[in-house]
Amino acid sequence: MNPSLLDSIRVVLVSPQEPMNVGAVARAMRNFGLGDLWLVAPEPTVAETLEAPLNAKAYHLAVRAEVILDQARRSKTLLEAVQDCVLVVGTTVRSRDVYPGSLVSPRTLTPQVLKAAQRGKVALVFGRETFGLTNDELDLAQYILRIPTAPEQTNLNLAQAVLLVAYELFIGAENPPEPPADQPATRDALEALFDDLERYVLEIGFTDPRRLPYTRRRLRRILHKATLTDPEVKMLRGFLHQSRWYAKHGKNK
Repeated sequence: MNPSLLDSIRVVLVSPQEPMNVGAVARAMRNFGLGDLWLVAPEPTVAETLEAPLNAKAYHLAVRAEVILDQARRSKTLLEAVQDCVLVVGTTVRSRDVYPGSLVSPRTLTPQVLKAAQRGKVALVFGRETFGLTNDELDLAQYILRIPTAPEQTNLNLAQAVLLVAYELFIGAENPPEPPADQPATRDALEALFDDLERYVLEIGFTDPRRLPYTRRRLRRILHKATLTDPEVKMLRGFLHQSRWYAKHGKNK
C-alpha cells in the first residue's frame, strides 16, 4: 500500500445532512488510509455555518478518526472544493441517461484514479443522502461512478458508499499503475475552457440558448475523454478567443 498515493485522494461530501453519517465517513476513510475530507455547504444539522464546529454526533461515530473531522475543509461550492484537482469523480445511484457510457464501477475506475493521483489531487464526490448529486454537479466530473448493487435495494448509506470505494483504492494502491505521461489539467483550468466554449457556441449560433444545457453537457463529456493537459487547454482557449475575434473583425480587414 502506498500511503503518499492515498494522501492525494480527497473525499468531498456535498451538502451532507446527517452529522452521524459524516462521522461514519471519517471512520471509513481512516480504515483505508484516506485523510482529506471536504464538506460542501453542509446542512445546519451538521454545522450551523462554515466556521462553526461540527455537530458532536459526528464525533460520536468517527471512532479514532476524529482528526479527519478536525482537519476537514469546508466550502460554499463544489467547484471551490475541486478546483485544484486533476481528476474529479462523481457518484450516483441512478442510471443517468444524460451520461451515456460514462458510468463506471469502483473496481473498473480504480486504476484511473490511482494514475491521476500520482500527478495531483483526485476528488471523489458524494452527494446528499436524500437525492445525491445534481446533473450540474456531475458536470464537473470526468468520470461518474456507480456502485453495483442488487436491484431489490440500490440505495447505499453515505458511509457505506465511501467505504466501498475507499477499499478498492486501498487494495489497488498496493500495486499502483504507471502515472500518466503528461500532467492533466486542473478542474479550474477546464472550467475556464468550458466557459469560453459556452460563449463561443452561442455567438456562432451552434445551438439554441434553450438547448444550451444539453449542448454544454455533451461537449463536456467529449472533452473529458481527452484527458487534456494544461498546455492543451491554453491552446484550445487561444483558438476560441481568436475565432471569436475573427468572427467580429476579420471580415473587415
